[in-house]
Amino acid sequence: VGFAATMPLMRRRDPDPIDDPASHGMPGQAVLFPSRDTTILGGWWIPTLENPRGTIIMCPGQNGSLDKDMPQAVPLHQAGFNVLMFDFRGHGRSEGQIVTIGALEQADLFGAVDYVTVKHKADRIGVLGFSMGAGVALMVAAQDQRIKTLVVDGAYPRLSGLLANYMRINGIPRLLGDVMAWLVLIVGSLRTQYQLFRANPADLADRIMAPTLFIHGDDDPFLTPEEIEALVAQIPGETDLWCVAEAGHRDAYTNHPDEYNRRVVAWFEQHLEG
Repeated sequence: VGFAATMPLMRRRDPDPIDDPASHGMPGQAVLFPSRDTTILGGWWIPTLENPRGTIIMCPGQNGSLDKDMPQAVPLHQAGFNVLMFDFRGHGRSEGQIVTIGALEQADLFGAVDYVTVKHKADRIGVLGFSMGAGVALMVAAQDQRIKTLVVDGAYPRLSGLLANYMRINGIPRLLGDVMAWLVLIVGSLRTQYQLFRANPADLADRIMAPTLFIHGDDDPFLTPEEIEALVAQIPGETDLWCVAEAGHRDAYTNHPDEYNRRVVAWFEQHLEG
């Protein structure tokens, strides 16, 4: 049962319809670079023409590919930031057949930070993370001081709770869903030789010094406003929380695109230029 439960959650994802920077009026170079464990990752380097205000790495969620997030790179590029978009392992342009919901994906973001630091001499690095990418961004920022600031949309405190709510949303009773979530973590750990149950942003939150903007939909089915507030409270660095009424998981951009772009760009301008 545990092995069967891991299959749909850990399989390689089907990509979203292909998009590219040129379709949005941006320059772009297709890039390949290694994760920290040598998995080859693919993405786009979108440079600003001169005097960049900083470099933003975008971390997608655990479905589809980076393509669906391409429109959200546009306001960052227009504001004068370099942007690196990439697919996590098991997604889109990147190698890998297994998805670990934020565990091994940490090595991918470390690799992305290595890439922009070495290849493009970036020293003012921010991360914009969505859902799984938000959790990865928090965990890596706790371990890598090269990341100067974060915006995380749809973050979560613990993988076990995220999986349990995923089970509940799919019609599995709460108690059984809790058991199945832990089965997924245990079997997934055996499959990957990595303790997936240790990939929890809440366990590293007290080490995050980078200023962090949280974006959360009040109707997010994966966690309550109280749970995200508790996660925010653990972080010793500067934080802000934008709770969006009547918004589900990652719906803030869809429901309020102009305000979303304004808040995100302003956060990066404030914390990468100061």
